[in-house]
Parts: sequence; structure tokens; C-alpha cells
Amino acid sequence: MRNANPEIVPMIKEKTLGLLMDKNPDEIGMREIAKECGVTATLIYHYYKDKTELFQSIGLDCILKLNEIITKAAEKKRKPKERAIAAAKAFRDWCFENPRKAVLVMQGIESAEEGDPEHLEKYYSCLRTGEKLLKDAVDAGAAKSKNIALDIGVLVSGLWGCCEAVILKKSDAQYWKNGTVFTDRLIEMWSSQIFTK
Repeated sequence: MRNANPEIVPMIKEKTLGLLMDKNPDEIGMREIAKECGVTATLIYHYYKDKTELFQSIGLDCILKLNEIITKAAEKKRKPKERAIAAAKAFRDWCFENPRKAVLVMQGIESAEEGDPEHLEKYYSCLRTGEKLLKDAVDAGAAKSKNIALDIGVLVSGLWGCCEAVILKKSDAQYWKNGTVFTDRLIEMWSSQIFTK
């Protein structure tokens, strides 16, 4: 692959994300992306080996932005418990404010499984932030956890499941317009098992 052109790559990602807002990844081909971008498919292949890699790159951009959001939310709080809960709620809020992106990132775009381990680790940046927040709480005596990575993984997966149920209208209808009540309950249940004060 050639070095990224500072103008072409962001344009390709922006136009492709626009397509992903209306179609599922399997409904979009490289020719359609190229047409939307006003370039040839060959040019796109200079930057991405296939559409899956392009979609994964877009997904990673979303994940890194989300990690900034949850980190900032946590930094606004003082106590370890408050910081962890603020991060969880920031994740939830992002999902509800960006439902299409959330569905794409969490389930629509194929997971990146191959490549440089350091690069692949970036896909888990939100989990690592959560793990750090929970470790800080454990170290401060405010939480208990035998397996921090597992406890955060369960929280994120469970919270996403609740968000997805609201977004896709699979939860009880009373929560379709008030998903925070639904998701806050999961956060409360998780917190009651983890935090000691």
C-alpha cells in the first residue's frame, strides 16, 4: 500500500461512512464506493486491500473517537466509582446519539482479526480505558474484582445488548423513547456487584 494521501484517505472514509449510514456493509461494493468518491476503484485499492479493511478502518476511527468521549466523561468525576459509571453512561449515550454508527461498530463491520498486534489492540481501546478505571477503583478500595478484564467485558457487552434492544426496538416498547431507564438499570445491577462504596 502506498503512503496515505492526507486528502484522499479522509475523503474515501467520509464518503464510505455516508454509504454505510444507508446500507449494510455487504450491500456496498468497491465500485460503488469509488463512484461516490469520484475516483477509480483501483485508487482505493492502493490504500485498502479490500472493502472489509476500509470498513474496519472507519470502525476504528469511531472507536477511537468514542474512547476520547468516555475518557473525557470519566475525567469530569472525582471518585473512582463515579468515573467508571460516567464512562459507562458516556458509552451508552454515544450509542443512542449515533445508533447507526453504534450498530455498525458493534456488529455490522467484520471484526479485525489479522494484522499487527499493536494495531489490533487499538480496537479494544474503550475496553482498556474501562479496565483502567475499574483497576483504579479496586486500588482505591472502592471496588472488588477477581478479573477486571472480564468484569468490564461483561459490562460493555451487557450494556451494548441493552442499547441494541432499544435501538432495534426489541425491548419493551416503553423504553424505545427512554432507553436511559433501561440501560441505567443494567449499570446499577453491575455496579452493585462491583463497587463496595
